[in-house]
Amino acid sequence: MSSNSGTEMNGKFPEPAGNARGSVLHSAGLLCSLLGMWDWIVIKDALRAVVEIFILWVFLYQIYRAFHATRGARIMVGLFACFLALVVLAFFFQLNVISWILTRIFAPGLALALVVIFQPELRVGLAKLGSHPFFSSFAKLQRVDFLDNFCKAVSKLSNQRFGALFAFERSISMKPIEDSGVKLDAIFSPELALTIFHTKTALHDGGVVISGDRISAAACVFPVSQKEMSDRTLGLRHRAGVGMSEESDCVVVVVSEETGAIALAVGGKLERNLTPEQLKGRLEELLNISSSNEKTAIA
Repeated sequence: MSSNSGTEMNGKFPEPAGNARGSVLHSAGLLCSLLGMWDWIVIKDALRAVVEIFILWVFLYQIYRAFHATRGARIMVGLFACFLALVVLAFFFQLNVISWILTRIFAPGLALALVVIFQPELRVGLAKLGSHPFFSSFAKLQRVDFLDNFCKAVSKLSNQRFGALFAFERSISMKPIEDSGVKLDAIFSPELALTIFHTKTALHDGGVVISGDRISAAACVFPVSQKEMSDRTLGLRHRAGVGMSEESDCVVVVVSEETGAIALAVGGKLERNLTPEQLKGRLEELLNISSSNEKTAIA
C-alpha cells in the first residue's frame, strides 16, 4: 500500500500548510467583524427608532394637552378623519387624481385650516414660549417692563382702596382655576387691572390669573384656606390668596379693600404690609425676573 494509505490507516492526516491556516483565521476574523458590524447597525437602527418614537410621542402628547379641551378639537378630529378616509380609498383603489389632490391641495389646506381654527391657542402658546428667559434678553426686558406696570397698577389699586387678587402662574398649571372664571387672554396694563377690580364692573368679585405677561382669566374662584389666621381681621380675599398658594406653587398678590394694604402669599404663607418697591423685589425673586440697571420709581 502507498504511504498515503498508511497515513489514513493510522488515523493521521497531513496538517494544512501555513498559508492555508492563515487564510482560515483571516476568514474567521472577517466573519466576526462583519457580524459585529451587523449587530451595531441593528442596535443603531433600533436606538434611532426608539428616539424617533419618543420625540413623536412627546410632540403629539403636547399637542393633545394643548388642544383636547378646546372648541376646535372636534373640528380637527373631523378633518383628520376625512383626510385619512380619502387617503385609504385612494391607496386601495388606485385613485391617482384624488391622490394628487390630497397631496398637493388638501394637505396644505388642512394645515392652513388648523392654524386658523387654533389661532387663539397658538397665540397663547407662542406668547408663553417667547416670554421664557431661555430665548433672549429681550424677553427679560419685556418681563421687567411688565413687572413695573404691574406694581404701578397695584399702587393705584391700593391708593384708591380697590380690593384686588392676582395669582401668577408658575410651573403648576392653573387651567382649572381659569375655567372657573371669565377667560380674557389680554396683555396686562394698569388701566385694564383698574377696570377689572372697579366695584362697578362684573369681574371685580374674584381673582385674576396671570400667565407670563398676560391676564389669562378674571373673576376666578380661588380656594379658601381653612387654617387659622394670626390676624382675625383678615377677610375672605386674604384667605383665598393663602388658599390658592397652598394648593399651587403660584404667587398671589392681595390688595385690601378696607385698608389698601398690599400682601403677598406664597407656599401658604402671607407677607403683609408691603410697599410697591418691596413687592417688586419679592416678585423679581419669586418669578426669576432680572431687574433693570436703573430702579424705576413706582408712582
